[in-house]
Amino acid sequence: MEVPNQPNGYRVEAGFWQTEPVVILRNDNNGTQATIATGIGANCVAWSITKDGQRIEVLETPPSPQELRSRHFKAGIPILWPFPGRVREARYTFEGEEYHLPRTDKGGIHHIHGLVLTAPWHLTQQGTGQNQAFAEFTIRPADLTEEDRAGYPFNFELILRYTLAERSLTIDLGVENQGQSSLPFGYGLHPYFRAPLVVSEKTPDRSECLVMLPSSNRWPTVDGLPTGGPEAVKPAENFLSWRPLGSQLFDHMYGKIIYDGDWSLAGFRDPGAGLVVLVRADRHFEEWVLFTQPNRPSLSIEPYTCPPNSINLAAEGIAEDGLITLPPGDTWQTRTIIEVNDFNV
Repeated sequence: MEVPNQPNGYRVEAGFWQTEPVVILRNDNNGTQATIATGIGANCVAWSITKDGQRIEVLETPPSPQELRSRHFKAGIPILWPFPGRVREARYTFEGEEYHLPRTDKGGIHHIHGLVLTAPWHLTQQGTGQNQAFAEFTIRPADLTEEDRAGYPFNFELILRYTLAERSLTIDLGVENQGQSSLPFGYGLHPYFRAPLVVSEKTPDRSECLVMLPSSNRWPTVDGLPTGGPEAVKPAENFLSWRPLGSQLFDHMYGKIIYDGDWSLAGFRDPGAGLVVLVRADRHFEEWVLFTQPNRPSLSIEPYTCPPNSINLAAEGIAEDGLITLPPGDTWQTRTIIEVNDFNV
């Protein structure tokens, strides 16, 4: 159902991405638009802004709904819950019980990125305000596959809200423990930003984009799994100050985050476009991941509440596990804000 147009140009409407039903948040006055695939993980598969009359895609969009649903091609903004990153050998023990998850990584050995990545969510609320348009989605255990429920037999409700305002996209997640036991989880976002935003002489590829991350400590990992706590890295190897990404491939996780008040801040600059993408995460997020793939014009700057394999780290002798355990009946809320701004080159 379409929300009537507002004088300030904001509206919410139903539409299609190829053949897939989507919810579209848009502002007709400034040309911004965000597209959410409700039935495939409530993934924001596209988000565009305008600058000087030019439409600029902020996110790498999946080639098709079928590719996104298959998990073979991740793009947009995947929602990672309750396990961001890998769970070793797709199994864990919690409160004395052992559970087995689907083996979903490329090697078929570990579980990766949780249970709601491609699951169907439900649109429960939508609307516009004076300077925004929003849509809210929910998911419960009944929306998961039988195999997923067996591996994670806890009772929960997630409430996910996207809010489009000017050139920003706010992502709020609420978790309610509706069961009789503690609810173990972690949460992360995996935005695939187009990098560069605009191919130009200054930024012919992502190597010329400048990156900033609020940490000088990196987790040691093997096959994406932590082998110890965060370790200090040399100034030349961190991104505390803006510096070019370079041609190196990244799958690096940073810990011991530096906060400014209630937020940590990461992002990248595209000098050719004169634009900067900033990601603000509240204090629930204790890690950042920097990720690139070969032959893909994208860059992922990912806030995580915990490291991969967090549910197993204490048993493996790593104290800084970051796992959230929510008591029965309790709720938990967190917020991330992504914004695109002009900057002077």
